[in-house]
Amino acid sequence: MVLVVITWVNPAAKVELIRGLMAIGAFKPDPDDYAREHKTPTTLPDYSYRDTLGNTITISNLKNKVVFVNYWATWCPPCLAEMPLVNRLYMKFKNNPNVVFIMVDTDNNLPKSKAYLKNNHYNLPLYTSVSKFPDTILDGTIPTTLIFGKNGKLKYKHTGAADYNSDKFNEFLEKEAE
Repeated sequence: MVLVVITWVNPAAKVELIRGLMAIGAFKPDPDDYAREHKTPTTLPDYSYRDTLGNTITISNLKNKVVFVNYWATWCPPCLAEMPLVNRLYMKFKNNPNVVFIMVDTDNNLPKSKAYLKNNHYNLPLYTSVSKFPDTILDGTIPTTLIFGKNGKLKYKHTGAADYNSDKFNEFLEKEAE
């Protein structure tokens, strides 16, 4: 009972609990499940993000690339729990010209998010949203991860923490990036 109370009131404890569950095999994303449920993929929206240097990237201009978009915040325990695994995935694909990572700070507080990434030795590309994403795709729940295929269609969507460094997810990204 004490453990439940601690994880309820202490965000750092909740992060560690979620990471522990990931380590024993929970929170494994399954792109095949998403594909089975969504026979007609959503088309890539014309949507923009701004990076820490003020440069703007538009998703619709990234056709012919796999786009990994993750919405997160520094106050969100599930977001922070999955961050090391997202970083490992990014490190595997960062030199692949066919894969783009966009880590979106939902609070639009780039200095705070940038400090968090730096303090934890994460090398993830940080962005903020320039305009509102369609509610049909993003309902405000974080973390939310969207994967757009090279054809500009939504190939995968997941809300909640996930171990994106799993073998199955790596294979999914590699296949999409071919």
